[in-house]
Amino acid sequence: MKAIAITHKGTEDITALEIKELINANSKINETVVLFELKNMIDLCKLAYKAQSISRVVYLFDEFKIQTDFNEILKTIEKRIKKINLDKWLDKDNSFKVLCRHLTNNNFSSQDMEKEAGAFIIENIKQKKAYEQKVDLENPDLIFYVYIFDERCYLGIDFCGFDLSKRDYKVFSSASDIKGTIAYSLLRIAGYKKEKKLLDPFCSSGVIPIEAALYNNGSVNYYRKDDFAFLKLKPFEKENFENFFNKLNKQDTKNKTLIAASDQQLYHIRSAKKNAKIAGVNKNIEFSRADLEWLDTRFDKNEIDLIAAKPMFSKYDLKKTKKTYDEFFYAAKYVLSEKGKIALISMSMDLLKESAEKQGFKITNERIVWQGQQKLEITVFKN
Repeated sequence: MKAIAITHKGTEDITALEIKELINANSKINETVVLFELKNMIDLCKLAYKAQSISRVVYLFDEFKIQTDFNEILKTIEKRIKKINLDKWLDKDNSFKVLCRHLTNNNFSSQDMEKEAGAFIIENIKQKKAYEQKVDLENPDLIFYVYIFDERCYLGIDFCGFDLSKRDYKVFSSASDIKGTIAYSLLRIAGYKKEKKLLDPFCSSGVIPIEAALYNNGSVNYYRKDDFAFLKLKPFEKENFENFFNKLNKQDTKNKTLIAASDQQLYHIRSAKKNAKIAGVNKNIEFSRADLEWLDTRFDKNEIDLIAAKPMFSKYDLKKTKKTYDEFFYAAKYVLSEKGKIALISMSMDLLKESAEKQGFKITNERIVWQGQQKLEITVFKN
């Protein structure tokens, strides 16, 4: 059995790490996709529920290269669908729908693909079973998933039913926020572990500290566990999902490692606190409104193991931005432990690198990640 996890371009290795940690499976990396072998199908349910870097988990039937012309793509997909055996997934009383996501320059819509692929599946089943499979676009028993990125196409069964990268705790947000999946990946790129003391001094709506707290205790999907598509899949008709979730939801209550979140704007702190409460981790994070120049009075010297943040940036006031960055790295020099790191994400890293160099910080890791069509830079510094 094979499966894929769909993620952001640039974070595939973090997703592979999560897959290894959660279900002990080795992976192969393609752009935006991590392929892996399944030992038990229930592992896909665990991955969908617990993973923080993934947008979709799909049981894989087939993956192949495609042409750029839409009609040629359809011909290829029709041939591949004819070879798929859906007996263990669908019977006469089950309903289905097709969901497509494509990240290509091809001139066709996802709706066009969904309509055509759905017709192929109906015809395939009709020829083999002599009945027409029911379609339900609102509440199907099964979601057949088509994912296309550049010249690769993946066909399978969606185990999620929704985009995992959209966090339900992000009720109070700002335009500069990053996705929870990106925030989690930033933490893991910097080597964050549960015992490390973490600080985000530009917390905005609290995404980075909330993702850290959820990684330490719980699941990002705790309050939407009843929405998962895998609950209705035919192979799990006899599965006791109440016990399944109870087992996964056992939290490490002994883990009280410091997660600190601060911001210079009081309304950001209020938003972050509300989001953390919705996520169920408000008691695991210490929030405070604090100017950067006062960080060295709030924390002991060398107290913090990791600073992870998305610093504010204003191209309309570069003088103020530069001053803020200088103050940040000056304070970071004091509070950061001897082996501590700073992991930053921004649309532009130039001014941050200049300020870091003034305080003697060295770059240990750089990469580009993509949040949809938005390019973001990640840089990790150390003393």
